[in-house]
Amino acid sequence: MLLAFDLDKTLVTADYDLPRPIAKAVHAARDQGHQISVLTGRPLAATTPYLDLLGVDAYYSVNHGSYVVGVERQVLRRAALDAEQTAAILKPYLDHHAVEYSLIADDTLYVRDPDDERWNWAHIANRTVQKHDADAELAADKLVFAAAGRGPGIAEHVTSLYPDLILYPWEEDYLEVTAAKSDKGSALALIAAELNIGKENVIAFGDGPNDVTMLRWAGRGVAVGERAHPDAVAAASERAAAPEELGVKDWLERNVL
Repeated sequence: MLLAFDLDKTLVTADYDLPRPIAKAVHAARDQGHQISVLTGRPLAATTPYLDLLGVDAYYSVNHGSYVVGVERQVLRRAALDAEQTAAILKPYLDHHAVEYSLIADDTLYVRDPDDERWNWAHIANRTVQKHDADAELAADKLVFAAAGRGPGIAEHVTSLYPDLILYPWEEDYLEVTAAKSDKGSALALIAAELNIGKENVIAFGDGPNDVTMLRWAGRGVAVGERAHPDAVAAASERAAAPEELGVKDWLERNVL
């Protein structure tokens, strides 16, 4: 059996804590012979501490499925927005002060305003924030827009240029853009194929809109938390409580351990 977990609000609380009982249950599932995978929208630097706590050193994915890692850190997939795409997408917003943006490449955030408080979290995560040079040709693991109501037609602008790119809206103010065919569902399918595990033996756990494709693809999908996104709930066949209530731990104890 392959158990595939999202991190934030699935295994990790809203305060960014991985409860010890949840980590212990995941370790117990591995000890019983199950494969463990993590698939998250976080970049690698912000994911690594949780991978260490869970004992996951292979078969995981970051940046919404665009970066997939196999055994011995072999890169199974690295799908990025190329420099032409990032330049075209960002062009209308370079001097649009109602819209803040971040071009994320590896562990560096290139932003319009490095002093904007919306990027303070990056310093906590030990990542570098630099001012974006509009003349530089930069590819990106993803683009993040921060604007009230997600800004004036940002999503429409992106899809008019590149309809195959994947967009993830978060709450009211954030929109993330990733490369085509870089979703968690295809990442999970790739990991399962590498492990020679059929989808009927895959269980996925998630809560957000970026988890929908993997919840649909897996043989069993578990939506986590009372505030799980409606699309995630619709894609899943089962529910579990939020990490603050140790939902994944309880689910594993009832169904796997």
